[in-house]
Amino acid sequence: MDTTDQVANLWLSLRTAHAMDHGAERTALLVDAVRTADRLREPQAAFRSRRMLAEAYRLDGQWVQTRRLLFECLDAYDQRRWQFDRNEEAELLGWYAWLVECMVDFPDVSLAEIRSSLRGVEDRYTAAGLPQHEIYSAQRGVAAHLGDWPTADKAYLRWVATAPTDEDDRWLDVIAIDHYLGKGDVARARRIAAGMLENPVSSGEPVALARCLMLLPLARAGEWDLAALTFRRIRRAMFGEFYSPENLGRIIEFCALTGNTLAGVDWLAAMAGFEKRQRPFGTMEFAASAAVLASALVRAGRGDTVLDLGPEDPNTVPLRVLARRMRRLALDLADQFDRRNGNTFQGDRIRARLAAEPLTDFLPLEPTSRPPLNLLPPPGLSDEALLARAEWHDLRCEADEARACLTLVPDDLPPHLSARLIELRAKFFQSEETEPALRYAIDLHYRYHDEPRALLAECWLSLWTAHAGRPDEAVASAAAAVEQLRRSGNDTHCAWGEYWLAYLLASQGAHADALAALARGQRHAEAASDHLARGTLLILDATLRPSLATATAALDALITARAPEKALEALEQLTHHDGYLEVLDTILAAPPPGMPRLIGRMRYLRGCSRPNPADSVDDFAEAIGQAALRGEDTAEQWHQLAQANLAAGRCEDAIDASQRATELLAPESDASDQARYLLADSYRHLGDHRAALREYRRLADGDGPLAAQAFVAGAALLEQLGLTE
Repeated sequence: MDTTDQVANLWLSLRTAHAMDHGAERTALLVDAVRTADRLREPQAAFRSRRMLAEAYRLDGQWVQTRRLLFECLDAYDQRRWQFDRNEEAELLGWYAWLVECMVDFPDVSLAEIRSSLRGVEDRYTAAGLPQHEIYSAQRGVAAHLGDWPTADKAYLRWVATAPTDEDDRWLDVIAIDHYLGKGDVARARRIAAGMLENPVSSGEPVALARCLMLLPLARAGEWDLAALTFRRIRRAMFGEFYSPENLGRIIEFCALTGNTLAGVDWLAAMAGFEKRQRPFGTMEFAASAAVLASALVRAGRGDTVLDLGPEDPNTVPLRVLARRMRRLALDLADQFDRRNGNTFQGDRIRARLAAEPLTDFLPLEPTSRPPLNLLPPPGLSDEALLARAEWHDLRCEADEARACLTLVPDDLPPHLSARLIELRAKFFQSEETEPALRYAIDLHYRYHDEPRALLAECWLSLWTAHAGRPDEAVASAAAAVEQLRRSGNDTHCAWGEYWLAYLLASQGAHADALAALARGQRHAEAASDHLARGTLLILDATLRPSLATATAALDALITARAPEKALEALEQLTHHDGYLEVLDTILAAPPPGMPRLIGRMRYLRGCSRPNPADSVDDFAEAIGQAALRGEDTAEQWHQLAQANLAAGRCEDAIDASQRATELLAPESDASDQARYLLADSYRHLGDHRAALREYRRLADGDGPLAAQAFVAGAALLEQLGLTE
């Protein structure tokens, strides 16, 4: 291949890289482009490839590489200035001025070095005859970092006065917002940000950054609805994009202070391994935000929860440990900056953030938002009461609540309580040790004269034994245990024993014997007025002998027992029969209190039956909101909600729902393509044509079933706008 062809291929590679999303493949392409440009002695390509590669390294936090590439370009400029045209010269020196401003982000760089570098870049601008606009920006940034507001104000006014007429006003506004927020003039920052906050179709990096800056100030000012909407628009704009630790930290801190801690955890994953990044200021900012979030989770009783951001990340530690570590990291770095700066400005700012009180108990961020579940038992319960409550949750199929109780129970219990703890842990944390642990617990129950618990544990152990491939042993053991329970005369114990025996018999195909056990269990449950046991027995009966009446009776009994998770099982049986919608209508006409998840599921089923999707928006939102509290929301539900929102003209809600569906679906699946096509259509209806074209293009570039349709839709939109690719 001759040199001309090689040069053409080099520029083609750079155009390809420009169109690619940031990632390892793009970075490798740019590394190769730099080598090729140097080998071919192509100065413009050498500068352009280094500029693009430096930005890629910056996004990855590799600032040593970023600085190296800048100085390579400066060396080339100093030696062969004639090879740089006026635009390239301005771009290079602007890049240099920006990097000098960033020197404040490294506490090992002295103020003397920073000021010397400022003078050096200013001399370069003067020698080149370029306007001083970027110099004023750097001066302002350095002064703002030091808390020197008179100097920062002076540089800011000069920066505004020298702004080029062709500069994007939105970028000017971003700097202005940052400047006035730093000074504490929130009202002025709010006025400047108004247009970018209120326009739903505004997109692009400057708008996203302005919204990040204003997120917490809006919440602190009590502009709750706009704060929530701003969060949603940020999430939409930043979906799949790379942003600085500072801006990700602002989002996380907002979530922590508005009662949306679990939403904040979702954003932590974007910065897995952030401590390995090479810019201490960004590390300090993100660590402070992570500490605020982790502390909020600890206060909510989740201190023992282990946060896992990936196999290579050091943050796989309990949240209470993470909170301390992040707080210490932020304060240590703040101290380094204060010692370098000769004041306490950065340290005071970080300490104030770490001491911030929650702004509200819970701010709903979108129509599906619901306050997080309180899994903790009431405070002050004794160890025995905690065990009893865990057993109660166990029978009601409330595993998360049961586990929360168990985490509060110490290991050093009296032997009769220790047996109950061992049994519960064996059930809820199953492993190869489950069977020996249960047998040990049963022995302890007998030893301390708690025969009913021992016999019921034997029934449950029989299920494990059958699963382990010893069905005959399991049936014999369960039958013997239930026979002994019958002699006890306790109807509640007998009802549960008959249930476990029936469940075991049904699993072995002995349906007649199982139904006989269920009938006996029903008599015991009715005698004891135990609605929970009765409803549980009826669910199994409805499974073996499908019947609308039996499923309805099970649902009624479990609603009476106030056992929503069990009631959901009965509801699932009910939906297998014609006429179930009439039952739902009767219940929804006077919904039982305190069972929102059950009611949400009923509303979802009702919504699916309506011919007009727009009429189902509120039903779907309630159902998804309740399901999401236990992580049981599905991509199908979100897709249905997106369709309903779009039919109802709620375009922003449709965008958020369809985006959530794409997150839950396998990227290459047909269902994912359908969700993305709906996302593109929702953007188009909102009027955000740039975002709509982006989504149509993603589909058209693939080989899915909607690729051709997306190409046609995108082409039609371009034609409508009078544009061409």
